[in-house]
Amino acid sequence: MEKQKLLFILSKGFEKSGGATRAMQFASIAAQTGNHVEVFLIDDAIHWAQIGMAEGIRSSTGEHLKDLLDDLIVHKSPIHVCKACADKRLISPDDLIEGAKISSGADLVKMMVDPEYKVFTF
Repeated sequence: MEKQKLLFILSKGFEKSGGATRAMQFASIAAQTGNHVEVFLIDDAIHWAQIGMAEGIRSSTGEHLKDLLDDLIVHKSPIHVCKACADKRLISPDDLIEGAKISSGADLVKMMVDPEYKVFTF
């Protein structure tokens, strides 16, 4: 099977942590199977990239969000954090986990319109 470039856009924060964990699970599986995976966190989902915030968060079927993020980092999958969303919440690059970086809305749109990427939103 041909490897794909996959972009996962996630907006689910603490109030939908199960859905956020499920989205990260799919991204992790895609990375494990050799696909190029990037995750772009927007709105309240940016908190998942803050140091310590994914600790103890699990899906209803038991997957741990932190383990899934760690797996994405091992597979060198970039985790983008919306700059405007981070600025509004006073989150700086120093607050982010390894593998996460602040990216602009223009960066997101560039990937979204690139025909090489398949885009998934959660």
